[in-house]
Amino acid sequence: MPDDAKTVIGSLDETFRAEAQAIRRGDFSAIGTLAERKATLVDRLMGLPRGEVGSALARIRARASENQHLLTASLQGVRAARARIDAIRQAGIRLDTYDSSGRARTVSFGGGAIEKRA
Repeated sequence: MPDDAKTVIGSLDETFRAEAQAIRRGDFSAIGTLAERKATLVDRLMGLPRGEVGSALARIRARASENQHLLTASLQGVRAARARIDAIRQAGIRLDTYDSSGRARTVSFGGGAIEKRA
């Protein structure tokens, strides 16, 4: 494998590793920068003869797939946390319960106006 192909593949591999670490740390600002770097490296990789990079493509594809799984899990965690925060916020405003027939029912609290008398 020529030096240029080794350099591009090595840089791309390093970028995928850095991206995985950023995802695990929750450093989402770094992910944007790394995505730009990956795009540049992939463009360079596509410009190389296929025979020079063929054996490394499977490894690169595996790293990309691993990072996709990490991002998916991270997104699910953020959604779950957001749902929990919304539920906590709603706890003081409403209560979801069931009536004697088993039908869902919502009971709202507060929201009433306070009457001021002189």
